[in-house]
Amino acid sequence: MMMEVRDELILREQEDIIGRDKLNGAPLSGGDEFSAPDFHMQAASCELKIPLDSHVAIVHPDNNNGARMLRRGYNCTEGLTELGRLEAGLFFIAFVRNPETNFIPVLAKMSGDALTEYLQHIATGLYIVPGGIGDQDNFVGERLFS
Repeated sequence: MMMEVRDELILREQEDIIGRDKLNGAPLSGGDEFSAPDFHMQAASCELKIPLDSHVAIVHPDNNNGARMLRRGYNCTEGLTELGRLEAGLFFIAFVRNPETNFIPVLAKMSGDALTEYLQHIATGLYIVPGGIGDQDNFVGERLFS
């Protein structure tokens, strides 16, 4: 992530890019970190409180035919580059039942995400994690291979 460039923005612009309050993680429509975002709520200026191109609006299941993923981001830093810029990134991990319906379409929509301007994609990996052993299974992943 190009942190210096993003950090030069005023707080409100940073929050508009994500669609959440930077201090408490609440959606810009109000509530707390766990409140459902209201993508139709308008500010006094008649603008949407959560911009349509915000990260939250682009990737939320309500705007992706219900596509859900169990996801987690892990921040990482490598120190400074030769030019003195912070070398920071994010390891993003998502668990989905079917990448074709729950991940790839959402990732494709992110090209219109306001956050994308501040990201540099390095690599992607896709791995199969078989479910546990069911009552009728003899080994882990049996249903995957049968």
